[in-house]
Amino acid sequence: MIFFRAPFYLLFSLLFLSTYANAHVSSPSQASLFILSDNEYMLELQLDIVHLLQQETGLENNDKTLIPALKKLPLPALMKALYASKNRLQQQTVIKFNQEVFPLVSLQAPSLQQVKQILANPPGTSGYQLTFTGYGDMPDDSAEVNVSFPEILGDVSLALARPYQTFVLAGKTSETITLNQQMSFSGELAAKITTFIDYTVQGVLHIIPKGLDHILFVLALFLLATKMSTLLWQVSAFTLAHTITLGLGIFGVVNLPATIVEPLIALSIAYVAVENIFALQLKKWRILVIFAFGLLHGLGFASVLLELGLAPGQYVLSLIAFNLGVELGQLAVILLAFACVWWWQSKHWYRQRIVQPLSLVIAVTGVYWFVERIV
Repeated sequence: MIFFRAPFYLLFSLLFLSTYANAHVSSPSQASLFILSDNEYMLELQLDIVHLLQQETGLENNDKTLIPALKKLPLPALMKALYASKNRLQQQTVIKFNQEVFPLVSLQAPSLQQVKQILANPPGTSGYQLTFTGYGDMPDDSAEVNVSFPEILGDVSLALARPYQTFVLAGKTSETITLNQQMSFSGELAAKITTFIDYTVQGVLHIIPKGLDHILFVLALFLLATKMSTLLWQVSAFTLAHTITLGLGIFGVVNLPATIVEPLIALSIAYVAVENIFALQLKKWRILVIFAFGLLHGLGFASVLLELGLAPGQYVLSLIAFNLGVELGQLAVILLAFACVWWWQSKHWYRQRIVQPLSLVIAVTGVYWFVERIV
């Protein structure tokens, strides 16, 4: 009976992923640092207030229960959670000028009325961001600055008033940002390398673990491919397509609202999985179908990258790095799936006991997401 174990574990993982998809997914944290006159700086933080309040209250991280529970919190409890969040942000945000710490002297939280208003948004809405504004002092001879944020915020997109934009990975300190206009060749090279690495990491993260719909689509492609060559053809068509629309979407040539793109992505997952259940072998026209679905997924990636922002002056580098990260994430999914089932792929019962049951789970999940995203 040992041959049932790997399929069982993979099936369990897929069910877990589809359940996890209901958890509250935070919008990317945004930070803007403004260098003011009179040796003062201002920091604006646009943060997912639902995520912050969930951390302070300990409520379940699921939109269907979390947001109604937050709405029902008594005003004193809501105020306590809000100001606990404010104090955490003020104490754990570290700003260094010339490698010397200049803490936030003050931090203004959004009002309770603003919090109550934004909690009135229906579950599943992405617009839960509110702004915290802080001030502090800085030396008059400032030449460089670094910023680190509380790890609870996750990855933060940091913009400087010049403007300059970079990522601050969760729990890490940002790269050193030169405040004067001159940058040496070595400084430019270091900035490009950092940008390439950061955006590659973001590309991987938006497949594993954040891109659950893309993971299931790639798994659906994998399940019906009995030969590596056929899988490579499918993945290549998918990659080419989403690379095209990722670029077009980023530069504003093609722009479809998420309310259209996201349900269609879910429907593409269901379609490929259903085809796996009934098709005995790959049809030649499947490549065209996958290419068309890849165009949809590319628009989904573009919306993610637009939220994160592209590094000024390094748009093409950022785009290439993010796309590379996406490909690395897809490759990791394929390798993991292959490691789970390679021993059974040559068995006569492989299709009946592995391909069809797992495809059914993926199809049901895709249909569920489609309904959820259009309601």
